[in-house]
Amino acid sequence: MRREHSSPMRLSIRLEAGLLLRTRLFVVLAGVVVLLSALAGAQGGQLARAQADAIEAARALEVERDAEALVRAEQIRSGEIDPPWWQSPLNVQAWSYSLIRHVALPPGDLAGVAIADADIQPFLFRINPHPPDRWSNRASERTPSVAAYGGFDLADVVLLLTPLLVIVAVASVIRDRNGSERQRLAVVQAGSERTLLLQRLVPRALVVLAIILAAGLAGVVATRPPLTAETAAGTVTILLTFGAHALFWIALAAGLILAVRPAVATFAGFVSLWFILGVLAPGAVEGMARIVSPPPSPLSVFASERAETVRARMLEEDLTRAYAARDSLARDMLLEALDEDRLLITPTNLLVQDEVDRRRAEDRDMERHARSQFTGLAQTLSSLSPTLLARRVIYAQAGRGEARRRAFEAQVAAYHGDLQDTFVPLLMRRATRDAVLLPEPFAFQEP
Repeated sequence: MRREHSSPMRLSIRLEAGLLLRTRLFVVLAGVVVLLSALAGAQGGQLARAQADAIEAARALEVERDAEALVRAEQIRSGEIDPPWWQSPLNVQAWSYSLIRHVALPPGDLAGVAIADADIQPFLFRINPHPPDRWSNRASERTPSVAAYGGFDLADVVLLLTPLLVIVAVASVIRDRNGSERQRLAVVQAGSERTLLLQRLVPRALVVLAIILAAGLAGVVATRPPLTAETAAGTVTILLTFGAHALFWIALAAGLILAVRPAVATFAGFVSLWFILGVLAPGAVEGMARIVSPPPSPLSVFASERAETVRARMLEEDLTRAYAARDSLARDMLLEALDEDRLLITPTNLLVQDEVDRRRAEDRDMERHARSQFTGLAQTLSSLSPTLLARRVIYAQAGRGEARRRAFEAQVAAYHGDLQDTFVPLLMRRATRDAVLLPEPFAFQEP
């Protein structure tokens, strides 16, 4: 009995799947989706590898310069050479400027899946112990090396083309529902129109789901990720996200078909929802978040920083005398420079920046809070769009998510603070050492 009951169902699935796979437009579109997914994955993988290579080159440069400094220091100690102070790695001030330390956000194992904002966010830059405005106030710009890859990635290809694949797959079901002779005959055989629609939609949904998963897998494989357990788990999560996104649009199409009889109205409703949820939603979400909880303007932050710098410069003498009173080792040098109206570049910069940081501490907390509120609201609003929600999950798996970026920025600030804690007391005294001061390289810790 079970065999007799299941045979018509399997026959129906094979029939509908066969009809769909003989539809030339659907086959062509499915091929395009898989091909574009593979190309986007290959492009994203190329970008991820380029970023990884750049980070490795920066690390190699650090090692090379450290080794050169050690050799030069030994030559100075042995009397083999006697360079001017600004060329000596034993002079802390000179070494603090020539010191090479990079901070880098390494691409994740699945970074090729989503380019995300890699074209506007810095992932590798140089840092030294001096005032942080050398790196923290730098505006994000689209770099030519990354812009060459474009901003269209695997996540965009699959998520944006899935609704198109769905509507083409069910187009004949929508058309036949308008009262064709074939539809009336099929309804008589199925027993009810709803049963018939489900018998026709389920096989087509399975075909669409299989194509989306194949396209997603082809794209991930094209990125050439390392074969690890973490990569496999991330790949499964990404594919499940693609599948869940496809199921949403399949369910939406089924609901429209069951609720709306005219074919024109069904097509128009589906396309309108696709345009609103998939195309308009990103801009609308960001715009609404900016209106409700505007983030701090980079221009206003820069202006505030510069204004406080000017005010601190006007207090330069008072700051210098206050520091000299606290530091007996630097006192004579600083007071002598003030009496002779000489500018001590490094101590002046450090004192001024410390005063700016003190004055702007509360403002910076407010700026961080405002930006965090904006980001949180944008993420909350993005949950209203299945496309944005799926994209957020995929970006997180690819290591391009907001949480990882915030962790990177916090670790950069902490590393810079450690450099300043190590170098500043020596810089204030214009110290010369017996050994080269080699701080540990920056190493990003995954959150």
